[in-house]
Amino acid sequence: MAKFWTEDEYAITDAAYQDAVEKKKRGGRVVRSDIVDQCKRGLPKRDPSSIGPHLGNLTTARSEVGLAVLDEVAPFANRPEKLVIFLKQKYRLR
Repeated sequence: MAKFWTEDEYAITDAAYQDAVEKKKRGGRVVRSDIVDQCKRGLPKRDPSSIGPHLGNLTTARSEVGLAVLDEVAPFANRPEKLVIFLKQKYRLR
């Protein structure tokens, strides 16, 4: 059964994603599996197979609100509205 993502989980995954964005801006190498691994460490109770698709949702939602996205994480079409709202609040976007 699918488990809904919490705001705490959004915070952990977006922090890992943003870390990768910053690393790439500094000229570092970004690998999707490294982002997934960082999320797994922060979310030990989350089913690991759900993290990859969630990162795709995060790419889509970040793009929609004008945040930097990673080519290394392919977007997913059906991102939850709750994720967009979370990002707008976190980054104080309208």
